[in-house]
Amino acid sequence: MAWPECNNIVALRQLFGAPGRGQSVTETDAAAVVATRHPAYPSVAILRIDRMRKKNALRPVDIEALGQHLARLQVDPEVSLIIITGSGDAFCAGADINILNALSGDALASFIEMQVDFLSRVVMAPKIVVAAVNGASSGFGNHLIACCDLCVIEESAVLHFTGAAKGLPSLLMGTLVMPMTIGLKRAKSLYLRGGKLSAQQAVDDGLANYSVPAVQWDSELDKLAAEFSGRSNATMAHNKFQLNQGVFQMLGAAKLSGLAGAATLSPRDSIPAGRLA
Repeated sequence: MAWPECNNIVALRQLFGAPGRGQSVTETDAAAVVATRHPAYPSVAILRIDRMRKKNALRPVDIEALGQHLARLQVDPEVSLIIITGSGDAFCAGADINILNALSGDALASFIEMQVDFLSRVVMAPKIVVAAVNGASSGFGNHLIACCDLCVIEESAVLHFTGAAKGLPSLLMGTLVMPMTIGLKRAKSLYLRGGKLSAQQAVDDGLANYSVPAVQWDSELDKLAAEFSGRSNATMAHNKFQLNQGVFQMLGAAKLSGLAGAATLSPRDSIPAGRLA
């Protein structure tokens, strides 16, 4: 199944991502997403965002790669679980701020649409998708955590909510899912005032299922892989579908909200880069 093209994706590739025909692929323009299978449980797929020098901040080519991998895995009858994680000390620092500041109009709307489409696919995929939050996260990373079915978080990880302070509206569907996950008042505090959540706070608020010490991280993911490797895909897909009914009602609103929000951003505005995008 091919990942669908969205408006201006070719232009986005030319500006910031995958090379065109006849061009060589370098470390800079190749997608920073590594897809593997668990060595002991091949029914468990792992998607690792691998752009450590940018705290795993994502470009259009990276979002496109994530979407293509997920589109392929969700129809693979041999896959029972999909784990999304990051490399180094970060899970995902959101979209690359340098990319966002260089985009406006239709190009910006297309980049946002790619992100909305990927998060929608995470919600709709008939596979269990786990956010394995190995480190710091912000922006798109936090939306991904909210949209995944389960979340395990390393106990020193911190989730940063910097959009309010940077004047960046929250345009993705994680904002719609968050009140259902942690409660309306807590969600409003994060998106209207900003701040950060420790791993323990994320667990206490219901955004993460449980935290794990760094020394037990790999063994915990092994346990998770073993647990789901023997599950019935049909049963898991049915249960996910039933549980996500409220989220499904938001999918159309998520895309309209993102595109409408993109139109309100002034091309003269720029987003200040911080510790995390």
